Amino acid sequence: MKDISHTVSKAPKSGIRALFDLAAGRSDIISLGIGQPDFQTPDIVIQGNIDALKKKITHYAPTRGVPELLKLIENKLRKSNNIQVKWEENIILTNGGSHAISLAYASIFNPGDELIISSPNFVSYFYCGLFYGVKVIEVERREDFSPNIDGIEKAITDKTKALLLNTPNNPTGNVLKINELKKIVDIVIKNDLYLITDEVYENYIFEGLKHTSPASLNGMFERTITINAMSKLFSATGFRLGYAVASAQIIDLMEKYLQYTVAGTNHAAQYGFIEALKMDIEFFTKVWKSFDKRRLFVYNRLKEIGFDVVKPLGAFYIMPSTNNFNISGLQFSQKIMKEKGVAIVPGSIFGAYSEDMIRISYATELKKLEEAMNRIEQFVKNL
Repeated sequence: MKDISHTVSKAPKSGIRALFDLAAGRSDIISLGIGQPDFQTPDIVIQGNIDALKKKITHYAPTRGVPELLKLIENKLRKSNNIQVKWEENIILTNGGSHAISLAYASIFNPGDELIISSPNFVSYFYCGLFYGVKVIEVERREDFSPNIDGIEKAITDKTKALLLNTPNNPTGNVLKINELKKIVDIVIKNDLYLITDEVYENYIFEGLKHTSPASLNGMFERTITINAMSKLFSATGFRLGYAVASAQIIDLMEKYLQYTVAGTNHAAQYGFIEALKMDIEFFTKVWKSFDKRRLFVYNRLKEIGFDVVKPLGAFYIMPSTNNFNISGLQFSQKIMKEKGVAIVPGSIFGAYSEDMIRISYATELKKLEEAMNRIEQFVKNL
């Protein structure tokens, strides 16, 4: 038979999903690999979805999303992110934040274009590049996982089309400081580039730091594609609803691409998102405090055990090095799953500069984290 797709064949299966497959059927597994909050989706959000289904809202939704929801997102962007948009022109609903990444790539890149990212970084950025003919240029992060801004500037060529930011960051937990952001913005404007900014963890930020959306800064809205989702703030990863915010020209292109690929997003689920955006954000305060407590616990335990580790400032991940134990991140991940029943993601899936690292998600209850850290301690003593 004739060849199947060379492009898609080059992409490996998700290393994170492979962990889930290994854990299937084992009741002793503690997962530190999954990137989703462990608190329950608020009842009012679920009820919004149920009510929509009872009203027989089961047909195609408007391609860009239900107007009521788009208006609420516009209001959220104005109040929380200081981004001034028109809901009719600048917002489109997506099937989760991952789909928004795909739409961003599809709308601005041509084959041969280059995208610069700090590495390590979220795995989808790499393989979306492969699927759309984009060359992803990795710039190694500094030891504290902050971006190497000089390195980013030096990596720019005449083929560079865009930079990509994910802050707070998955997998490192780094949070971009305002002075760093302004330097990157200056580079974007100076070199006439686009900026893709993934802000799904904007509410998970610690140590007194604040999140600033690049699109809110002078001269940046027309250059920026802002990506976000309902999944992390409302613990609704299964709703598969995200959104992209950009200039009218880019949103128009995204709409075309969406029409001919997935046709739209889940209609009834959008009414759950509507109820979510009507909620008082104060519900998240208790959640935030819990995650901050877990963050500090995991960081301190890893240091006690002997890991070289950077304290995370945001999201709900921590990325220790395995160098002190003379083992690669991949070997560590495979062996501890088999011997101790702890699912941890190897750092190698997050880029070329993290083969000696592992990514731990602390988005699980404290008792399980305590047991997981004990198992990790026992494991490294036997290495």
